[in-house]
Amino acid sequence: MGLLFQMPVEPSELDDRIQIKDKTLTVRSYGLPMIFWGYLLAIFAVLFFMILAIKNPLIKAFNGEDTINMYLSLIVGGLLILSPLALLSIYFYEKEVAKVGNSMVLKHKLFFFPIIKKKVAINSPEDIYMEHFLDSPNIAATRQDPSLKGFENRGYHKLMVRDSGSGKSFLIDRNSRRGEMKKLMKLLQSH
Repeated sequence: MGLLFQMPVEPSELDDRIQIKDKTLTVRSYGLPMIFWGYLLAIFAVLFFMILAIKNPLIKAFNGEDTINMYLSLIVGGLLILSPLALLSIYFYEKEVAKVGNSMVLKHKLFFFPIIKKKVAINSPEDIYMEHFLDSPNIAATRQDPSLKGFENRGYHKLMVRDSGSGKSFLIDRNSRRGEMKKLMKLLQSH
């Protein structure tokens, strides 16, 4: 999700996504752009009309005597009810990184409530590092043709943190732009 939910890299007066209070640096991911909310409204409209169109046959199948149709109507009804909730959870997802001294807390939130929380102990600034990830170069990259330069698969960069106690590495963020990850890494290493 790091390629979709961007993390800020520089403090801004107009934004509260990077906060420094009581020696605690907190960085929270941005939400989705406004155009995505338009997409969500369009999807909800389609789901609403789907529910209107199949409501009566669904109730009829549920009240029928065939148990297979009853189970199918329950499954379809459940999907129609859970789909908007699942979509909304994507829109209300937030990633938060809090760094205090030699510890970092990584949180993943849904509807403003933390669902995954990891605390990481850091010994040195080198425990925050970058990795480059590339599945495989595409044809544009293998041909080395200057006219195809814009179509090359360059992969993405992952900003990782290594827990000094267990030695495990955890993902902070990822981005296709190396410069953004370097700025975020410097921000986290400086506090």
